[in-house]
Amino acid sequence: MRIRQTGLKRPSRGITMFGILIGIIVLITFVLPAIRSVPSLMEYQAITRAVKQARERASTREEVASAFDKQAAIDDITSIKGEDLEVLDGGGSIQAVRFSYKREVPLYGPIGLVITYSGTQR
Repeated sequence: MRIRQTGLKRPSRGITMFGILIGIIVLITFVLPAIRSVPSLMEYQAITRAVKQARERASTREEVASAFDKQAAIDDITSIKGEDLEVLDGGGSIQAVRFSYKREVPLYGPIGLVITYSGTQR
């Protein structure tokens, strides 16, 4: 005995294999570089704080470099040294402290992401 279906057939729902593949490709392409660059961004924030503290505490270029190096040792900053800071002083007081550096973040095999960081503390 055969049973006839009289209603419309509903399309199946759910994630297809193609959908999963596209999701994995998007994850690898966009999320992985973002995740791998987080430590670099955290170090940039630490550098910004250290430069600000060094500028506030020091009155000469040598003192700024020394104060930055001390804070860099505490915060484990390795991308930049106190001697790399550009100190702008005018009339015996420090006007601003600038810094700039590049950081390479390895992604996939020979492919990497180069990020240029810079900042000024006035």
